[in-house]
Amino acid sequence: MKINTKIKMPEKISVRLYVGVFFAFLLIFLLLGFPRDSVERRVVFEIQSNSPVPVLIGDADLRGLSSIEFRDVRVILGEREPLVIDRARISAGLFSVIFSDDTKISFSVNAYGGRIDGKVSQNMKKNRVTSAEVDMNSVESSAVSRLFLGNEGISVSGKVDGTVKLLGEGESGGISKMEYLLSSPSLSVAVDRVQGFVVGEEYRNLSVVLRGTANRFESRVEKFSLTNPQLSLQAEGKVPSPLRLRKGAALDLSVTFMPSPGDAKLALVGGFLGSRGDGTFSGRIRGTLAEPRIVKGDGGG
Repeated sequence: MKINTKIKMPEKISVRLYVGVFFAFLLIFLLLGFPRDSVERRVVFEIQSNSPVPVLIGDADLRGLSSIEFRDVRVILGEREPLVIDRARISAGLFSVIFSDDTKISFSVNAYGGRIDGKVSQNMKKNRVTSAEVDMNSVESSAVSRLFLGNEGISVSGKVDGTVKLLGEGESGGISKMEYLLSSPSLSVAVDRVQGFVVGEEYRNLSVVLRGTANRFESRVEKFSLTNPQLSLQAEGKVPSPLRLRKGAALDLSVTFMPSPGDAKLALVGGFLGSRGDGTFSGRIRGTLAEPRIVKGDGGG
């Protein structure tokens, strides 16, 4: 007696079933023993190998399926003090990594007493970042400002908030534009010397706003204001681009400065600019980032 046994196969398997099977096998794999240590070491190796500047990572720890946390990170920037990050967490959308060419990555960083949150979009085919957005909350400015000011006779301290947006060039990829807004309700600026002139003063409780845009060649400062009861400083113009910071890049800032009438030292500093006769001084800062020079305004002698 011959028995015919036929198994009826489904004509169509849904995408949901494929995805469900994939995650079922992934869960089994994780339960059987995911090689966490190997993956963590590999991620650290890739970051340190591909970074344009030396990066030291104290510890790394996988968090779930798509997040990794780093602790005690130091970014070495030449002879300047290293950039220190207490904790950084990076998360990638699992579906965008698997099914899309455009990967979206979010991150949060604890550093210098504050928090930095952001998101980055990257084209995986071209391996290029296409856009990014960063929000800063109560980040201490003293250590960060030393990276840019160095030993120029001016130091800054105080909490800073702000947003920075980086924009790409569409399909061609690559970051080419930047928008920034930084502010602080109570900043302190210590001025040791200006143009060789010893000031030796610290100015506290300064309200600060810095707003502008940048491309790969220059940054346009739309507004820079620094005010408290002792002084008022306003500036706008062209400065080197943070996207391509070069010591030989050109400076051209228009500056207006008004010290309080009773502050003799600030009045002497204002003397490097041109006096308008009403207690206000004006001029320009030109030259390069490495060799800036002050040019008196039309009201100067």
